[in-house]
Amino acid sequence: MSSESNAIPKLGGKIDYKILAIILCLTLAYHVVNNAIKDITEEFNAIDIVELSLQVVVMISAFIISKLYWPGKIFGRAYFALGIAFGMWFTAEVLWQIFENILFIEPYPSVADIFYFAFYPFAIYHMITNIRGFEVKVTRKTKIWMIAIPVFIVSAYSYLAISTEGGANFHYYYSLIFVSIASTSISFAILGAQSFRHSALAVVWSLLAVGLFFHTFADIWYYYLEIFGQYTDTHIVNALWQAGWMIIVYSLYKHQKVL
Repeated sequence: MSSESNAIPKLGGKIDYKILAIILCLTLAYHVVNNAIKDITEEFNAIDIVELSLQVVVMISAFIISKLYWPGKIFGRAYFALGIAFGMWFTAEVLWQIFENILFIEPYPSVADIFYFAFYPFAIYHMITNIRGFEVKVTRKTKIWMIAIPVFIVSAYSYLAISTEGGANFHYYYSLIFVSIASTSISFAILGAQSFRHSALAVVWSLLAVGLFFHTFADIWYYYLEIFGQYTDTHIVNALWQAGWMIIVYSLYKHQKVL
C-alpha cells in the first residue's frame, strides 16, 4: 500500500442494514410517488426537485471527502473527480428539465448528453485513482474478466437492438457510445469492490462501488429503453438511479466518520 493508505484508520466501520432497509423503502416510496405525481402532471414537480437535490447532496459530499483527504493528494484527487462527475450529471439533468419542461423539446438526444457522457471519465478516474492508491496488482485473469464484462454487455445490447430493430440505425450507434463507456465503468466498480475488501475502509468503498454499479446499470438500461422508445419518466429505472445515489451518500457519510 502507499504511504497515504497506511495513514487511513484501522477501522472502516460496519454496514448498518437498517440504513440499507431505509434506502430500499425510500426507493420504493419514490417509485410509487413518482407514478402518482406524473399521473397528475408531467411537468416539473416535487419529485424532480427531490432528484436534483439528491444529486447535489452526492456532489457536495464527494467534495467534502476530497477536502478531508487533500493533504494526501491521491485520494483527494479521486474524490474531487467524483464530485466533478456528479456535477456533470447534475448539469445534464438541469438541461434535461429545461428542454422537457420549459422549451418543450425532446431532451434525447440533446446537448445534455455531453454532460451525461462526461460523468463517466471522471467516475472512472476516481475508481482508477483509488485502486492505484492501494497499489492493487492487476493480474492477467483480472484483465480478462475486466475486458469480458463490457464486451458481453455491448454484444448483448447490440444483438437485442439490431435484431429487434431489424438493423443498425442512428439511435443504436448513438446509444452505443454511452453503453460502451458505462459498461467499462462497471468493470472498474467490481475491481474496486474486490480491491478494497481487505482495506481499512472496505465497507465504505464497497458501498461506493455498489452505488456506482447501480447508477451505471440504470444508465445502460435507460439506453436500452430509449432505443425501443420504451422509456418513461415513471419507469422503475428512475428508482434504481435514486437507490444508487442514496447508497453513495451513505458511503460518503460513513467515509467522513472514520477519517
